[in-house]
Order: sequence, then C-alpha cells, then structure tokens
Amino acid sequence: MMGNEKMMSGPERTSTSRRAFLALAGLAPLAVAGCSVDKKGPVEVKPSDTGFPKSITHRFGTTTLKTPPSRIVALGAVEAETLVSLGVVPLSRPAAESTAWYRAGLRALPSADASETYDDGRQLAASVFIELEPEAFLAVGGRLSREEYDSLSALAPVILAPESVPAESWEAVARFVADVTGLQDTAAPLIDETRQEVTDSVADYPVLKGATALFVSASSASGSDLILAVQGSAPAAFFTSLGLAAPPALSGLAKGLKEAPARFPKGMVYLPRTRAAELSADVLVVNVPSSDFNSYKANKALSKDFPDFGRGTVYVVSGDEAVALQRQSMRGAEWASRNVVPELAKAVFKSKQA
Repeated sequence: MMGNEKMMSGPERTSTSRRAFLALAGLAPLAVAGCSVDKKGPVEVKPSDTGFPKSITHRFGTTTLKTPPSRIVALGAVEAETLVSLGVVPLSRPAAESTAWYRAGLRALPSADASETYDDGRQLAASVFIELEPEAFLAVGGRLSREEYDSLSALAPVILAPESVPAESWEAVARFVADVTGLQDTAAPLIDETRQEVTDSVADYPVLKGATALFVSASSASGSDLILAVQGSAPAAFFTSLGLAAPPALSGLAKGLKEAPARFPKGMVYLPRTRAAELSADVLVVNVPSSDFNSYKANKALSKDFPDFGRGTVYVVSGDEAVALQRQSMRGAEWASRNVVPELAKAVFKSKQA
C-alpha cells in the first residue's frame, strides 16, 4: 500500500454513499443521475448557407467552403463528438477513441449505422477515405501534419481550425464547428444548456469553490514518468469552470519540464516519477491505465509500483472519467458534470477534513 491513504475512485466504486456525503458536507441533494450519459433528444439539423462561401485561414493556408458541408470525416474524437452534438453523423472517425456519451449521442441520430471508423495509428491519406466521397474533413488542434493535410486536400476541403480556436475549450470548438457547417442556430441553445448544466452541477457543492486540483497520468510501469496537466490544458480549463483553482506551486513545479509529444492533449508535460511527492493539491486526480485500475479496484489501493504522491486526496480515474477531463467536447462536459463533479467534491471534502 502507498504512503498516501486518502484515495478514492468513481461513483460506483466509493464506499461513502452520496447521500451520506451530502449530509456530512451540509449540502442539498443534486437531482441528477450519476450514470446518465445524455438527456437530450435528437437535434434537428437545419444548416444555413448564410455567410457562404466561407474561408478559414489556418497554419497551412486557407480553406474555402462554397456551401455548408454535411458529409464530413472527423479527424479526431473531439471533432466527432461535436458533430454528433450538433446532429451530424460523421462519415468516419478514429476507431480507438469512443466514449459512452459519443455512442449514446450517435445512437439517437438517423443513419448512425452509416458512420465508419478508421485507424488513426498510421499516417492519414486521401486513399483511406476516397470511397466515402466526403465533402470535407474536420480537424482542430495540432495533430494533422502538412503531408496529411496536402493529401486529404486533394480529395476534399480540410476544415482546419485556426490557432484562435483552442482545442481544450469545448465551447470554442462547438462554435467553430457550428460556423463552418452552417449550424449556428442549432448550436447556440445547446451551448447555453451545456454551460448551464456545468454551472448547476457545482451549485450544491460549495466545497469546490477555491479548492485546488491537479490532473496527472501515471503508470505502474517501471521507470515511467508522469504526465502532468498544467495551465492551458483541458483538465485545468474544466477545473476552472467548476470554481477549482490550480495550486500556487504548480507554475514552479512545471518550470523547465519537457512538453509531452503531440499525441497527448495540449498543456501536458513530463514530470519525473521521482518528483511525484512534490505534487500538492486538495485533490490529485490520478489517471491510470485500465490494467492498473482493475488492480486498484481489486486491492482498494494502488500498487507499490506507483510512486508516493504528495499532499491531497488521490482520486483514481481511468476510461471515460479520465477522457472527460483530458479532452473537452460539449457532450463530454455534460457527462463530466454529472459523473465527475460529485466525486471531485467528495475528494475535496475528504481532503479538508484530514
């Protein structure tokens, strides 16, 4: 067993009942179902051609759209989830990245079975998608290489978000996707509803306001470094939206650390595992691989192969819980507000009682 005994995991795995926690914390019950993935019905899609032709300037040049595209290949999970939120079934999306909220949203849409997947573990080329006859490719963030962009552009316009659209902001991404698909009228009320849902999710948990939180990925693999989310990352942005704050020592801790490769979300840096004890926050959200998480559930503790983490309650996550924090989409933010926020509140409360 590790030195830090203040550990917990997700809603179905913690021994403290939600009602007991709320009673102890003096909070009113929050009327949401912890296992819920979606409560909205199908979105009615009515694209508008107002503002088209439309030109998008990005790091590789300019993409011009003559009309709003509907047959779109999503070049990432956030892109696919955002399209589904707006009622658009992606022609294809990365095979390895599927979540409970994406699958639930896709099932609610007509022609969901027509959506395909592709292997994004290899370099993308037009030949992979030629039979789909796409009208456009959609990408946000910095994953797409120049060579991939040129190849895909030979088949259909590549809608590449400019740097002014941060991939870690679900709202900015949703507005951008709505703009390039002519679905601004569809997106506006959905964005407002999602923002309100996140706000409502913390209303009964005043313990969160001003508390500190960190997100770090770790593994039991010998010699593996930690991946720490710093300011500018999706976890940090979501924590801020909940009223949580970064620990004052984070900037000093992250100074001089090497950025994680492009395959990781923006705002992630390598932290040597020998420095794990320097982590300090009211809640340390520790993302672990599924094999480590299964072991954690069986033994009620992380294995001795993990480093000793610093001060704060360790909230162990994996799978959808981790994904909901590592990357932000409209549906992912909704899912996190219902499933992760109560657990963060429990962790903060536990930390403050220690």
